[in-house]
Amino acid sequence: MNQILGDLIDKNISRRVLSSICIVALAIISLDLIFTILSELSDLSENYGLIDAFLYSVSSLPYSAYDFLSYICLIAVLVALGSLAEEGELIAARVLGKSDISIILASIKPVILVLILGVLSSEFFIPSLSQNSEESRLLKQNKISLNDGYWLASDSSVSFFKSTPNSNSIQDIVIYSLNDSYKLKQVTTAEEAQKIGNSWSLFNLEIMDVENGDKESIKEMNWVEGPQEEDFNLILSPKYFSLTKLYNNVNEEQSRYRQNILLLEFWRKALQPVFTILLAILAASLVFGPARDHKIGQRVLTGLILAFSLSISQRLFESMALVSFLSPFTSVIIPIVIVLGLTTFAWKVKSY
Repeated sequence: MNQILGDLIDKNISRRVLSSICIVALAIISLDLIFTILSELSDLSENYGLIDAFLYSVSSLPYSAYDFLSYICLIAVLVALGSLAEEGELIAARVLGKSDISIILASIKPVILVLILGVLSSEFFIPSLSQNSEESRLLKQNKISLNDGYWLASDSSVSFFKSTPNSNSIQDIVIYSLNDSYKLKQVTTAEEAQKIGNSWSLFNLEIMDVENGDKESIKEMNWVEGPQEEDFNLILSPKYFSLTKLYNNVNEEQSRYRQNILLLEFWRKALQPVFTILLAILAASLVFGPARDHKIGQRVLTGLILAFSLSISQRLFESMALVSFLSPFTSVIIPIVIVLGLTTFAWKVKSY
């Protein structure tokens, strides 16, 4: 009988934590949506209207949700277990023989489920969605200039294009063709280029001969020296890469600075599940210890303060990895060690 009641309590704990995760996620994502839309209002123009701003803000939500997932779970577990403690259900669980460890395990199960969904989304869905929406926004806002566009060099030409909505279509291309002495001989502009099969085609071109100034307009032309997959790996922001893509590109990168950026993003994504689970355990330890007598408002505030402090420390150490002696792995592992220390401390002082 006790076993059946114990299983029911485990399911109730898991269900309450999962519900809390959904509620906290909805609250945080809604706030993020509002702030993103407000930040986009200053960029409204004839080409980038309110609907475009709203669609961009909505398409950025999956990335933001996964980025905030660790702190969502921290606050959710803190609130859910705290509410169960107020209702006396944790005491009942202990009377039925449930240990604190088993209660924590029951609260972590929904966290692991959400993590699995998040990891799969970040690997197969979020990268392409986020990159496409970001690039489309910049294109419509006309924010990409010659100073921050994308350059591609080959033996016989130097190419520039302003945007990459996806790896099969790019816009506003300028190709500077060189002669055998590497002097400029021809400038080609094109509105768009599309990858068809394994080759690129340029559309709506204007070709100018530098020596005599002659111009020629062409509807379509094959682009032999168009960008390849490895070229796009240098163009796209690493934060939009999947974990496998980050891993594959780290060893191929020649620039030490960009290699550090790739490594930093790789370790941050690889260790995020560990960080998230430790935060959930920390939240549970606080409920059993220092925060056991707190009301729901106090627990939410405690979670927000912890989340904000840890987020700041993460950003600080990640920045140090790019400008100081810290390795990317070390900069990511330090916040995890801090959380582990806080969890150990909270567990030792618990007196539930």
